[in-house]
Amino acid sequence: MVKNNTYWRKIIGIELFKFEYYSKWFLYNMFGVKLPKLHDQYCHWKSYGEVYMDEILSSGYLEREVFFQNLIIGEMKKLDFLSSFEAGCGFGWNIKRVKEEFPHKKVAGLDFSLTQLKNSAKYMNGFNIPVINGDNCLMPFKNGSFYIGFSLGVFMNIHPDMIKMALSEMIRVCKKYIIHVEYDEDNTTPELKEKRAFKTNIISHDYKSLYESMGKKVITFLTYSDFREAYYEFQKNIVGPLDRWEGFEGPEKYVLVVVEL
Repeated sequence: MVKNNTYWRKIIGIELFKFEYYSKWFLYNMFGVKLPKLHDQYCHWKSYGEVYMDEILSSGYLEREVFFQNLIIGEMKKLDFLSSFEAGCGFGWNIKRVKEEFPHKKVAGLDFSLTQLKNSAKYMNGFNIPVINGDNCLMPFKNGSFYIGFSLGVFMNIHPDMIKMALSEMIRVCKKYIIHVEYDEDNTTPELKEKRAFKTNIISHDYKSLYESMGKKVITFLTYSDFREAYYEFQKNIVGPLDRWEGFEGPEKYVLVVVEL
């Protein structure tokens, strides 16, 4: 794996991202200090986006994360649609899978990280999947451009001040359905909630209440207690090692939300 010198630069011998992580962890665990949530993450993903694809593909992370990808695919198979897009497509891991599962459907991606989108050209080589540079809070799409919009671990990076704007954009751009697999601290374990308490880039949102407050119908809402057993059965079949410094969180990291428009 080739590491980007900007993102992987070191302070006192420790990679910068680890230094920042452990500094926030120390402040919280020693003094109870929670730093403000990041208002935006452009700078973070400009640097991290350069190395994210290589890191994530080589760590064994995706072999475990695919369980949550399967949740989205499973819901899509139940729905009638002609097109879909991912809000926060990164290097294209999910949209490539969607195109493989639904080869005759229109599939597209949106992401604000140019470095991620640059890597998507390599990852999705040979696939006719358009990707657009843009913000989830101001999507460069016309009203009703897609039948389905979905996200996987992306809207948890959106600041509370802007989350309704992002959900409103999903509602505007989608014709029929929205699928989210995202973090909701009200539907996780106390241990994971505590573990993530000091992180400034991970933000919990109550998607069910937010969509219902906007007059939309949530037709599916599942938490880790609903798919925990299936998750652990799935994990039993993984034989490759996990080589990721922060480990891998379990089924409690996400909820599944399906909205009918």
